[in-house]
Amino acid sequence: MSSDDETSKILKLPAVLDLNAANRLYEQVLAHKGSDIDVDASEVSRIGAQCIQVLLSAAQSWRFDHHSFKVVHASGVFIKTLQLLGISDEALLPGEILK
Repeated sequence: MSSDDETSKILKLPAVLDLNAANRLYEQVLAHKGSDIDVDASEVSRIGAQCIQVLLSAAQSWRFDHHSFKVVHASGVFIKTLQLLGISDEALLPGEILK
């Protein structure tokens, strides 16, 4: 399978993804519907369950639509929060973290 890097969109997440950011995150993700997306989580310093729920829902929708949805450059806080919540979705956590 060839890489579709040139068609992948990049969504850079802000440092703080709390309850107040959930609606905006939903709108930003929805704006990329129908195309492959790489979510850059490198600057995330705080993330709440509502925003994680938005990302999990998006990952599932993208898979259903046969598009790529993956988190790239996840910050330590992003990874640790997902692990604390027991989330092991490969679209949100790099494969080497899951081993």
